Amino acid sequence: MSAPKASAKKVRRSKPQKAGRPTGEELARRKGRVMQVSTELFVQHGYAATSLVDIAKAAGVATRTLYQHFGDKEGIFLEVVTARESGAVFEPPTIPEDATLFEAMTHIARYICEVSFRSRSIDIMRLVVAESQRFPEFMMNLCDKTFAHFRASVAKLLDELVARKLLPAGDTTKSAILLIDLILGTAPLLVYSGWVSSRPTDDELEMKVELFILGRYGPAVAKRARSARPGKRAGEKADATRGPAKAAA
Repeated sequence: MSAPKASAKKVRRSKPQKAGRPTGEELARRKGRVMQVSTELFVQHGYAATSLVDIAKAAGVATRTLYQHFGDKEGIFLEVVTARESGAVFEPPTIPEDATLFEAMTHIARYICEVSFRSRSIDIMRLVVAESQRFPEFMMNLCDKTFAHFRASVAKLLDELVARKLLPAGDTTKSAILLIDLILGTAPLLVYSGWVSSRPTDDELEMKVELFILGRYGPAVAKRARSARPGKRAGEKADATRGPAKAAA
């Protein structure tokens, strides 16, 4: 008699699990990696010489992932340029609740300089200038969007000072444009061109802040800028004054 065959149990093989959607944290990590890699590639090789394939390989993601989250190469480049100002890269200042107008405006002035004169910002703006002749329309539109975003961020800070009653109500977008122009002056042109490497000093910023408050909001607001605290309605008299203060409306 032949020995009975041992009953073999069938081993069920579990089906491979389908990869789930990446978590929000993983997506943020991937995006951060793409931003870092693409910035380096654009700065080193220029816009034209950098391809989506180059970015995907260096970031360790599929090309289709770039299309899904950024769009085309222009979309990635726009993200890179505007990211120098976004909260993910450089937090807008937190203005102390009890700050005077002069103290708050000095915080904003330093923020304007920090965004404009960081080494990465300088690299990006030099890249934009270098590629402007080859892609004039694209670079012009990109700069318009970038500076509009920057001005909106500064205007939002000024809106906060209006809400605290440190500034009179008025056109904060126009005020933001005037403030940025006054604080930066010709320094960005000189720094981006490599002619100088310095930025405005703290003393220069304070003088410019004083000049801006006086010229934009008038003597009534300027007189109280270093002493009045939030909620004191420091700007109400300025609305009724003639001369420079009237321009704030």
